[in-house]
Amino acid sequence: MSSESQATQPVPAKRDHRQEVTDSIVRMLEEGVAPWQKPWQATGMPFNPTTDKAYRGGNAVHLLATAIQRGYDDPRWMTYKQAAQNGYQVKQGEKGTHIEFWEVRDKDRGKDEQKGDQGDKDQQQTERRFIHRIYTVFNARQIEGVPKYEHKGRDTFEAAAAGERILTSSGARISHDQHDKAFYNRLTDSIHLPPKEAFADGAGYYGTALHELAHWTGHPERLNRATLNEAYRFGDTNYAKEELRAELASVFLAAELGVPHNPANHAAYVGSWIAALKEDKNEIFRAAHDAALAADFVLALDKARATRESKHERPEDRTAIGENSRFVAREEPGTGTVGVHDKMKGDDQHSPVEATPKQLNGPNAELSASFAAAKAVTSEALGNFAKTYAAQTQSGTYNGPIIGETDHHVVQRLSPKSAVAHMKHLLGAVPGKGENVSIAYSNERTQVREAPNRSRSHELAR
Repeated sequence: MSSESQATQPVPAKRDHRQEVTDSIVRMLEEGVAPWQKPWQATGMPFNPTTDKAYRGGNAVHLLATAIQRGYDDPRWMTYKQAAQNGYQVKQGEKGTHIEFWEVRDKDRGKDEQKGDQGDKDQQQTERRFIHRIYTVFNARQIEGVPKYEHKGRDTFEAAAAGERILTSSGARISHDQHDKAFYNRLTDSIHLPPKEAFADGAGYYGTALHELAHWTGHPERLNRATLNEAYRFGDTNYAKEELRAELASVFLAAELGVPHNPANHAAYVGSWIAALKEDKNEIFRAAHDAALAADFVLALDKARATRESKHERPEDRTAIGENSRFVAREEPGTGTVGVHDKMKGDDQHSPVEATPKQLNGPNAELSASFAAAKAVTSEALGNFAKTYAAQTQSGTYNGPIIGETDHHVVQRLSPKSAVAHMKHLLGAVPGKGENVSIAYSNERTQVREAPNRSRSHELAR
């Protein structure tokens, strides 16, 4: 072929992985089959048998969809190289499935300027960069030599016990006071369900309860999820997006616990989901990411409870000195230390009393006094049973009116029974009492702006 004819050849269009995934899921929704509707008691969620790690977020949803479309009943997926390293062989002519992988690396910025400089390397400026890669994986059904998969499922009683334990460990307020409705009430921060005997089986009850518990995780005092807290009424875009996140989270939880997934009656949301996915190719990935966080949050609470019980700890043996949406700090009697529990990860760390993390108001008596005064502001405005939380400054958005201030804090109402205390020095221009504002944090940076005045619905119903 001449160089001239080569120059006239059309350049193949670059493939768009996220658009392809979104288009595939939209087609399934339009055909009436959601990728997350498959009953998982038969197999389990997609995972890599060579690393023994489950695929997460958008990759998990994409592999679920692909398995349904191609009729795979095996949840194991691996790369060609991983298969070969284990003595397996991908069958000739088999087509792989793309997944994406993000890696965070530190990038040196001061190398050229400091060339030849023998100074301290720690003084070099660094920045983080994200590396995006696409990998091709194959299902075990496409590979020869893979041992037969035996799913280690739980029996009905074990699954019910796991579901009940998760609900109890969460600490969520659950009332069985409905006839034929199930919903999470954002205003009262409570879950409302029909009586257990109203459900056909345990799968129906726990599937429904886990869906509502997923909504519960989005409260400002927990994960502070925008799709929950900025949803106002049925038909609102965020309302449908929040339902998608809750449904995905309940699937992830059901698979983890061995509870047979009972798909939600989502017919009312399908049109909205299709519209949202067509509008933004990244939405299904954001939804799956948020759902994975919600599932991890709930599982971490259960893990933390199990850890406490294994150590025979009693909460009354420790005195709480501070708490926010993610951490709780308690004095450990007779040890001179403070135990800091990460509610999201389920981890516990211990440090001397004088080294208590500042976000929990421990080391600085002046800040502690200011936070105590903030709690008094909350009690005066919202009642003696209202809670005051320290703002999570790494990330999160808080919406509501300012109800008062102290020496070092501004107090913002979150709900009729809760408020959040913000450190004044992080806010720049401090909003005054009565101002309805939105305060957003991202990596210790803060943005304060006027919050929109919109009527809010009091509950999210399935």
